[in-house]
Amino acid sequence: MYVKKLSKKEEQELKQRGRNIRDLQEKGICFGCDNFRTGGIFPDDGLIIYEDEKIRCQFEKYPRATGQTIIVSKEHYEDISEMPLELGTYILKISNEIIKLHKEILGAEKVYMCTLCDGKRNHLHFQLFPRLKGEPIGYGNFVREEGILMDYHKTAELYKQKLKEIIEE
Repeated sequence: MYVKKLSKKEEQELKQRGRNIRDLQEKGICFGCDNFRTGGIFPDDGLIIYEDEKIRCQFEKYPRATGQTIIVSKEHYEDISEMPLELGTYILKISNEIIKLHKEILGAEKVYMCTLCDGKRNHLHFQLFPRLKGEPIGYGNFVREEGILMDYHKTAELYKQKLKEIIEE
């Protein structure tokens, strides 16, 4: 699994995704909830590594970091302050397991976690940004230029299998 620079076509696809999100928000429609219904904003494409009745975890198709992972609540909350503490605890538990896998499988030295639920009609989600050996440290990892995730299917399957085993224990 690796991230390559976006081609012109991929740049256009990413921009279109952004326009689609903004269009939904302008109509008062949550793009996260819409995606759960239609799969139109963030299609699976083999990127989902864990899903249950509470959350979905998937690799970002246009990541700023190799292995960037999105963890999204299936229930709609616009802000972390609206999220029940039990859900937050559950998300942290699953995030911790994914972080361990990022270190084991990708060789991440650190994994940063953030939530940026801003703008109109947003959907609470968390993002994990692995920092690999030799990559710069710090906040710059959150604003790197997006790339496109390549050759990720085997890695995604490995994450799925390991997460299933861990969570079933």
